[in-house]
Amino acid sequence: MIMVLLYSCMVALIDSSVVVSGDSLDTDRQVLLDLKSFLEERNHVNRGQYSQWNQQSSNPCNWSGILCTLDGSRVRGINLAANNISGDLYGNFSSLTALTYLDLSRNTFSGAVPGDLSNCQNLVYLNLSHNILEGELNLTGLTKLETLDLSTNRIFGGIQFTFPGICNNLIVANVSANNFSGGIDNFFDGCLKLQYLDLSSNFFSGAIWKGFSRLKEFSVSENYLSGEVSESFFAENNCSLQVLDLSGNNFTGKVPSKVSNCRNLAILNLWGNHFTGQIPPEIGLISSLESLFLGNNTFSPTIPESLLSLGNLAFLDLSRNHFGGDIQQIFGRFTQLKFLVLHGNSYIGGINSSGILKLPNLVGLDLSNNSFTGPLPVEISEMHNLKFLILAYNQFNSNIPQEYGNFQGLQALDLSFNNLIGKIPSSLGKLRSLLWLMLANNTLSGEIPAELGSCTSLLWLNLANNQLSGSIPRELMKVGMDPSQTFESNRQDGGIIASSRECLTMKRWIPADYPPFSFVYTILNRKTCMSIWDRLLKGVGLFPVCAAGSTVRTLQISGYLQLSGNQLSGEVPGDIGKMHNFSMIHLGFNNLSGTLPPQIGQLPLVVLNLTKNTFSGEIPNEIGNAKCIKNLDLSYNNFSGTFPVSLNNLNELSEFNISYNPLISGTIPTPGQLATFEKDSYLGDPLLKLPSFIINSSGSPPNQYPKIEKKEHKKWVAVLVLLTMTMAFLICGLASLIVCMLVKSPAESPGYLLEDTKHLRRDFASSSGSSSPWSSDTIKVIRLDRTAFTHADILKATGNFSESRILGKGGFGTVYRGLLPDGRQVAVKKLQREGIEGEKEFRAEMEVLTGNGFGWPHPNLVTLYGWCLDGTERILVYEYMEGGSLEDLISDRTRLTWRRRIDIAIDVARALVFLHHECYPAIVHRDVKASNVLLDKDGKASVTDFGLARFVDVGDSHVSTMVAGTVGYVAPEYGQTFHATTKGDVYSFGVLSMELATGRRAVDGGEECLLEWARRVMGYGRHGLSRARIPVVLLGSGLAEGAEEMCELLRIGIGCTAEAPQSRPNMKEMTIMVVSCPCKMSIYKSSYATLTTSQENTLHRFLLYTKTFFILLRVENSLMSNALNHNFYFPPTSFGIFSISLRIFGTAALQTLLRVAEDLASFNLGIKMGSLDLLLSAVSSIYHDYVGANTKLCYCLVNEVYVLLFFLGRYRVAEIAWVQDNPPEG
Repeated sequence: MIMVLLYSCMVALIDSSVVVSGDSLDTDRQVLLDLKSFLEERNHVNRGQYSQWNQQSSNPCNWSGILCTLDGSRVRGINLAANNISGDLYGNFSSLTALTYLDLSRNTFSGAVPGDLSNCQNLVYLNLSHNILEGELNLTGLTKLETLDLSTNRIFGGIQFTFPGICNNLIVANVSANNFSGGIDNFFDGCLKLQYLDLSSNFFSGAIWKGFSRLKEFSVSENYLSGEVSESFFAENNCSLQVLDLSGNNFTGKVPSKVSNCRNLAILNLWGNHFTGQIPPEIGLISSLESLFLGNNTFSPTIPESLLSLGNLAFLDLSRNHFGGDIQQIFGRFTQLKFLVLHGNSYIGGINSSGILKLPNLVGLDLSNNSFTGPLPVEISEMHNLKFLILAYNQFNSNIPQEYGNFQGLQALDLSFNNLIGKIPSSLGKLRSLLWLMLANNTLSGEIPAELGSCTSLLWLNLANNQLSGSIPRELMKVGMDPSQTFESNRQDGGIIASSRECLTMKRWIPADYPPFSFVYTILNRKTCMSIWDRLLKGVGLFPVCAAGSTVRTLQISGYLQLSGNQLSGEVPGDIGKMHNFSMIHLGFNNLSGTLPPQIGQLPLVVLNLTKNTFSGEIPNEIGNAKCIKNLDLSYNNFSGTFPVSLNNLNELSEFNISYNPLISGTIPTPGQLATFEKDSYLGDPLLKLPSFIINSSGSPPNQYPKIEKKEHKKWVAVLVLLTMTMAFLICGLASLIVCMLVKSPAESPGYLLEDTKHLRRDFASSSGSSSPWSSDTIKVIRLDRTAFTHADILKATGNFSESRILGKGGFGTVYRGLLPDGRQVAVKKLQREGIEGEKEFRAEMEVLTGNGFGWPHPNLVTLYGWCLDGTERILVYEYMEGGSLEDLISDRTRLTWRRRIDIAIDVARALVFLHHECYPAIVHRDVKASNVLLDKDGKASVTDFGLARFVDVGDSHVSTMVAGTVGYVAPEYGQTFHATTKGDVYSFGVLSMELATGRRAVDGGEECLLEWARRVMGYGRHGLSRARIPVVLLGSGLAEGAEEMCELLRIGIGCTAEAPQSRPNMKEMTIMVVSCPCKMSIYKSSYATLTTSQENTLHRFLLYTKTFFILLRVENSLMSNALNHNFYFPPTSFGIFSISLRIFGTAALQTLLRVAEDLASFNLGIKMGSLDLLLSAVSSIYHDYVGANTKLCYCLVNEVYVLLFFLGRYRVAEIAWVQDNPPEG
């Protein structure tokens, strides 16, 4: 709002001053039509206002989103905010020479900000916030800019490259929630008109900017700034601050007392730093202060009396400050407070004496996570304005007072994790505004009061882990039926809601381990809490759920009922089917009995847990209507009858357990979702017939080391061997000491250089996190719009499906090259007719896929423009990728360099992370292979055919049995279950990684496929990988310049292709590994052709000493291992001599190695810091303990040096083979 007002105030001045010769409204109109075409080419779904721009109209001033000058002669503004636009930014805005206003916020623009934007020299207002823009930024040409908002994108680089050139007129600058890094000190000194600066949620480091006090609002929260905040920053009569937010950094020292010079300050947020000492009494002089956040520091517990004079103070947060003892009585004198947050301290005793309970205006009180004892105070019920009362995680030990039912406006009551006893008071049923009731983990007893059913707003009810008994009252099924009145009240009282956000509270109330709530829990931080908390309290949909019988998810306010861990008995009321606002029902660990009411299938269930009760009768078929259920646990009951086949249609099911229901009979159908679960899901069900592959599956995880059988040996053999080895090591130790005395140390050590991998971490963070629909605080709803092409359009585009237009053929059909009337090239896929599903199902799938995974575009997925449905014809229209298929290039080591190969692996991994972890529900590709990876003209990889297996040949099970992937890429379990899972995609990605690493095909007609070859070369067996080095065979490949990365990518591939699905990592874990794949040894022979004789001798000395040390470590490790495994007896004297000799030898040998290593570092020969770290680690540990890990570290070092010498052409491959054929023990 501030930005818009500031802009509006200067429109008249702009209109009168902008005069550009040679330009006209006609030229502006043509540029806008070009812009329309540009956007339409990239957005065939959800087109916004620009689609209404009429080419027949000569006056663009009448077009939606277009602003013109007062005289109507030029276009001065474009507003396309929140228009669901995707793709790159238009690169010709500078042709609109009178443009002063540009708002493209709240879309999903991606890619870099084009350099052309810097040529819009008259631009005054620029808003690109809430997109997914990335890359570095250069706006140095925008010298007239007054308002800049780039918040919530992925832009990186240093801020210094943007601001110095554009800040002469800048008033508002918001670059929060990006990936900017570097320092900020002095970069804004020249921005003399700047008033509002938000740098929060970036990666800035170093000292704080000294000139911030002359601004009105300044935020650097959630960065990595450090150092002290100096008194000099707050000059007298020169502080204009109204908002100062330094939270979430690493600032130290005392808070400067001169902050009191900022007499207009309304919000002071110092939360989450390392401030110490006393809270400055001078803060009490800031009479305008409304919110004071001092939590999560280490302030002294003395609260200055001067703070009482802050008549406008409404919010006081002193949480997590290690305050102890009795709560300070001064808090009872803050009569003006509305929110008091003191959680996470160490207070003891009661709270009555503090006077807090008499604060007349208090709306929120959080005293959780302390050590308060005694009875719950009755007096608290007299605080009639209280809406949020949080006393959880204390030691209160009384009944819940009946008077707590007098809180007419109470919305949250959390008394969980105390020692409360007695019955739940029936008076709580009078709390008609209550949204949360948390009484879990106490020792409450008696029956659940039926009066709770009158809490029609109660959506989140947790009574778990008490001693409640009796039956579940039928009236309880009415909770949460109509929370609209409470939500409407909160919408009217926005100020209260805005100040009440608290991440710790939200994380306690949102179940982290249960969907759909886990979907929100994972993105909670201090930045998003404000937005999510606001939406929860106003009833805005947050949780993706679907109604019974439907697979279409919408974002709703979804509740939960947690009654587990009690002693409840009787039947579940049939009225449970009326709880339409609840998606999680947890009734496990009780004594509930009888039949399960079929009405439970009417709920929008995502979690249903009934474990460890005594339910009987048949499992209702109606549970199969919960199409979006993910967790279903019916174990440890007495269900009987035939197992309901309808459960096999629960394709979203990820956790299932029906074990120990001995009377259940029937057959687990195959194929289907139920056949994908392990035998543990069906234990104790003797009448249930399982597929043979489940029966024969092993319950133990693979790759476990077998136990070593111990054999008895005579003690005299051990003694002789030990004495012999002791003498040998003493001799070696003395020899090493002599050698060390002869080795000269270098004149100086230049230190160690660390390879910069920060950009890799940043890339991964950008992909996995920010591409999520939660990357902004705008909650977007599933898009159901679609683009449907006519059959005539397709025939014309492909020349009647001419054979000359064929690009390729695959498992799903034939692909043709097409040309649309607007000149766009597309790829048209004509699906095979066999097994095509019905029209209704196909349309439903298209509503998902034409949105690129529920409307969230991703740069590594080939865009599906639209589709055609004509009789039995099913046709898809894709973006055309100029670079062709990866399959055509995989063996070309010239065109596909190692750097490009690793980039492609990262691109594919990111695409799968999006499909598996950021689409809800997850999309399983099912046919990840080289031919389904396409490249654009710049070589960026995108995955195609994602989701197609979801609708080809669905049949009854919604699973394809005709197309089960491609030979060489198919996970072994597909041949048993015929069901696609995300772990199957991980397997295929592993094979693809091996192809990229080696340039070989998955199946090339040889005696062994690529996977078998890789396992053999890398030494893969029942113990897992045995080789931690580069096999010699890889060095002979044409990709030898990336031999180490190749080896690492092969390891990744082998990890992905574990036989058991549960042993494979998920794609998030895989992406981390691929992104951090060590591009560390790009060593070329030519780089070292000029080695001097001295340098070469140093290399050989290093190799000789390392090899000697390695051999002796290996001998020693073998001896110790055999001694332990065969129960050798160590005489104390001999063991002491043995240990001392080892230390002497180890010290001498490692000192020698370190000196030579320093020599190597001085030559800058490319031995990375990791190698030297191996030595340093060994030095520190050799004095304390000898384990196999140390041997392996040294072994890795030896191997690396051998490889280095091989690249230098100074050593024989046979010598490398010697190391690889003699791996360390252990």
